[in-house]
Amino acid sequence: MQIIREARPTDMADIMKVMDAAKGIMRQSGNMHQWGEGYPSKAVITADIEKNGGFVIEDGGRIVGYFASLSSPEPTYARIYEGKWLDDDLPYHVVHRIASYPEVHGIFNSIMDFCFSMDSNIRIDTHRDNTIMQHNIEKHGFTYCGIIYLANGDERLAYQKLKDKPVFHQKTFQELTVDELYELLRVRSEVFVVEQNCVYQDMDGDDQMSIHLWLTVAGKVVALARVCPAGTHMQDISIGRVITTERGKGYGRQMLLHAIEAAKEHFGAKQIDIEAQEYAKAFYESVGFKQSSETFMLDGIPHIRMTLNIEE
Repeated sequence: MQIIREARPTDMADIMKVMDAAKGIMRQSGNMHQWGEGYPSKAVITADIEKNGGFVIEDGGRIVGYFASLSSPEPTYARIYEGKWLDDDLPYHVVHRIASYPEVHGIFNSIMDFCFSMDSNIRIDTHRDNTIMQHNIEKHGFTYCGIIYLANGDERLAYQKLKDKPVFHQKTFQELTVDELYELLRVRSEVFVVEQNCVYQDMDGDDQMSIHLWLTVAGKVVALARVCPAGTHMQDISIGRVITTERGKGYGRQMLLHAIEAAKEHFGAKQIDIEAQEYAKAFYESVGFKQSSETFMLDGIPHIRMTLNIEE
């Protein structure tokens, strides 16, 4: 059983052995440049411990891992390039110097469980060649945010995870990763085809021209929508495929407000149309849409057209 506790100065020899083992894993996996020139040194580990931010992982009384968990601000995170943090206002903890023996499994999960028990906002970075750490970070639901630079100028890939706060994502079709596209289509099929027992052509050829938006909580999609330019799904700019998978938490309204802003930003919308299921009329009216057609049947479900006129 793995136990995490604060590191002590008397642990230093065992910690440095773990560091040497971690460097060996890096080199064997092709990561030849991270943690060079004696880093992390005893002085660095001592500084972690003095800040009450150094922790060891014990298994059967033996130290098998080490990491640092330090409260914000992290100076090297003050500037981020080619992206942005999910949230740049809330306090956070940063996780550094994760190390363990190669035969010990589950270390990363144990560390993340421990860190998120103390803070719901975690940032972490890693070397571009550290594919093992990148896999662990992304598997645990972190979002890639951009590039930061260490004090010595070295580049690092930066990630952030907000455990309970919805994270907003917005991409063109061409920007979507395969995994992102698969998940959006999976959720759309789950709700519109399976849950509503409706056979229809979800992949209609409009996705390629659309802006795709979604909210995630702990890496799980909880709401999504797409914004279509004029002349694609409808004659005018339109919002569609609006889904909330966890109802009663306000995610749907957040999603719709984001979609309206995206329509204005990307397509200069002055008017936005939507084909709304009739039962959801009040939901769309709550953000300013008004009914603009009689009830009609679409894929066997009563719909109405609703229109939002955007004030100058």
